[in-house]
Amino acid sequence: MDGRQGAVPIMSDFQAELAGRAKKVDARLLQYIDQGKYKKMREAMLHYPAAGGKRMRPVLAMLVADAVGGRGDAAIPFGCCLEIIHNFTLVHDDVIDQDPVRRGQPAVHIKWDIPTAIIAGDALFARAYEVLADTDVPDKDLRRLLRITSEAIFLVAEGQQMDVDFEKLPTVSLADYEEMVEKKTAVLFGCAAEGGAIIGGGSEKQVRDMKEYARLFGIAFQMWDDVLGVVGDPKKVGKPVGNDVRNGKRTLIVVHALEHLPEGKQREILRKALGNQKATDEEIKAAIQVLKDVGSIDHISSLAKKMAKEANAKLACLQDSDEKRALAALAEYSVARES
Repeated sequence: MDGRQGAVPIMSDFQAELAGRAKKVDARLLQYIDQGKYKKMREAMLHYPAAGGKRMRPVLAMLVADAVGGRGDAAIPFGCCLEIIHNFTLVHDDVIDQDPVRRGQPAVHIKWDIPTAIIAGDALFARAYEVLADTDVPDKDLRRLLRITSEAIFLVAEGQQMDVDFEKLPTVSLADYEEMVEKKTAVLFGCAAEGGAIIGGGSEKQVRDMKEYARLFGIAFQMWDDVLGVVGDPKKVGKPVGNDVRNGKRTLIVVHALEHLPEGKQREILRKALGNQKATDEEIKAAIQVLKDVGSIDHISSLAKKMAKEANAKLACLQDSDEKRALAALAEYSVARES
């Protein structure tokens, strides 16, 4: 079977598995993007993909395709399509959030300018669909991949709009936040796994269950990102810790804190820093300490781990295999990583 990488009995073996598949993706991904005669736009398009990344979405598509039918390599173009789309959203997200750093280096709009960042994002979006067309599947399945990819991108856009709007609202409900996370992050993971199952020739039950596995995994992944955003190591995370607080993002951590903090000094410390672009580093640190003291960080950490466990329960539709174990390890890794 093509694309198989061997057993993954322990986490270190799993990380080697992840790296091996990511390397396969990288070889194709950069080749797909490094095209076009206008050097500035090409370099701006390559800026994030060439900086590295875990390639979680294409790796997920490959693992699922292998798990249901041994066609992991056939899923690489589809996975690269989703990775390109993911990078397109990062370029535009950084413009919206005015984040200066991504993956340890200047954001596209900082290294070049805002118009170039917008154009580079648009060009990545266009290239993604060209890459999708390279997926070796029957025409009916290619049309299905086209449909689920387009639907996912639309939901990502809705999630991004919700995220932007939340920054202007005094309060956000837990339900609204969870909907935003599902749309902004989880749907692309769900699309990757659903598409991988289609490419691998899986049953309709496997297609549904793999999509749900990845949806739950994606929510857990984003929750853990929010945790890393306030307590992670900036060198490992690749961007300043505390930026979500400074930008006023209503992460689940912040929503939980605002629901549980009574009026008083701690609530005022958080309010003063939240969405305050002029907040000092000390004020941001004080706000993060409030999030720790009220138990919000621990609560969301536990919730993310619970979601990852629920995701793994969906793997019951798969026969025992190295890929099934890798998918289980992937969900566990998502809530144990440092970057």
